[in-house]
Amino acid sequence: MSRHSPNLNATQATALLLGLVTLLHIIAGARVGLTGDAAHYAVYGARLAWSYFDHPPMIGWLQATIEPFSTDNLALRLWPIALGTASGAALYRLARQLYPERSPWLGFVAVAVMQSAIILSLMGISMLPDDPLLLFFLLAAGALHRALIEDRPRAWLWVGLWFGLAALSKYTAVALVFSAVWLMISERRWAQLRTPWPWLGILIALIAILPVLGWNATHDWVSFRYQILHVSDPERHWLLANFVKSQLIQIFSYSPGIYVFGLIALIHAVRRRHDPRNRLLLAMVVPVFVIIDGASGTNVSLPHWPAVGWAVLSIGIATWLSDHRTSRWLQAGVVFSGLYSVLLIGVLLSELIHPWIPFKANAYPLADLYGWRRAADHAEILRAAMAETPGPRPLLYAGNWSYASHIAWYAYPQPVQITDHKMHQMTLWYGNAAAGGRGILVIPQQFHGRIPTWTAKFDRCTPAGNLLIPLERKIATTYYFYRCEGYHG
Repeated sequence: MSRHSPNLNATQATALLLGLVTLLHIIAGARVGLTGDAAHYAVYGARLAWSYFDHPPMIGWLQATIEPFSTDNLALRLWPIALGTASGAALYRLARQLYPERSPWLGFVAVAVMQSAIILSLMGISMLPDDPLLLFFLLAAGALHRALIEDRPRAWLWVGLWFGLAALSKYTAVALVFSAVWLMISERRWAQLRTPWPWLGILIALIAILPVLGWNATHDWVSFRYQILHVSDPERHWLLANFVKSQLIQIFSYSPGIYVFGLIALIHAVRRRHDPRNRLLLAMVVPVFVIIDGASGTNVSLPHWPAVGWAVLSIGIATWLSDHRTSRWLQAGVVFSGLYSVLLIGVLLSELIHPWIPFKANAYPLADLYGWRRAADHAEILRAAMAETPGPRPLLYAGNWSYASHIAWYAYPQPVQITDHKMHQMTLWYGNAAAGGRGILVIPQQFHGRIPTWTAKFDRCTPAGNLLIPLERKIATTYYFYRCEGYHG
């Protein structure tokens, strides 16, 4: 771990790596529109609340600090870019905290592992609840180490703060509770319970999450019911096929090398659990994987859901790689994993910065990032023209929740309703589509096949034109507009 450039120390090399990644994220983030999730959370920021249907409020609160000054696509990516950089720095600090006797380059390797995980790197250009969660999770791991491994009870105050902020970011933060209990038992720090510090930490965390509790209390605990149903839906059976699919998604979204090295690092930590640092790693990682992967048999998990577990495991991977760095097969595996990650991340970022991959018309793989602002503006022009005719106030309609937020953000503050009768955050904002309603139904190219189904939900739907979105002299995607009346309800 010591054969590195004499001109840079580990801290400087880590800063250089994070600076390069940050620069690439800024360049790429300025070139394309928002993802569906990012557009959804942008509306969070515009419609501030104590909490929201599908997530706690942190992500909306953060975006609300940007939106009064700019609603540019890059501006709305400043927080995920900053949080990604801060998380890298927090991981480096955590590695140094756990292994002060080792070379500082261990921290650099841990950060390099995290940045080479495709999904962890790409999280830095799209706002997700996992972005603030990741930072607070890493800070919580350091605080738990001080409190329970180093036996410094006053650190519980920081534990409570980071737990509370993590819980304000995403409900996955509940894993931290299991982590704390695990470490309390494994380290036998029962005497700390006779001091005020753990209880003050718990109090700080509870105060922090009061907005979530208060909002849910006034909304029939809808978020908790939704999350519980998402994890254990009685109408869905646990299927091995779903679990395997979720694992395959993680393998290719993080990288095959990181997935394999991560499993080996976990086994290594179990075998050497006499080391309290391995016990900390297990306590931080295993609850996340049990919660996310355990539920993936019911609902296939998205790759970023277990991101906090993989980020902490980066330290375990770095440690194991350091201990076995002379192995030739390991060196070959590291080279393969690195090339895989650099190639995929390079291709994706370069495609965002300047599209170059050949594609067929209306079949561009990243079409969801293009044309939404123009589509929303066009839909609003059609809606305003329809409002000049007799009848109920026309609205903007979407057939599916997965793209409704794009319209809601770029057409804000116009209401957007979804014609599927399911409970969404959009339902709380704009209500369910009412029987007899009319308006403009917007359908993007990827849902072109559902046009007959969605237009059939109205008495009458007539084509109101198409909007072609060109990219590199081809049509990347098309938006279809329908003037609809008499929603069936």
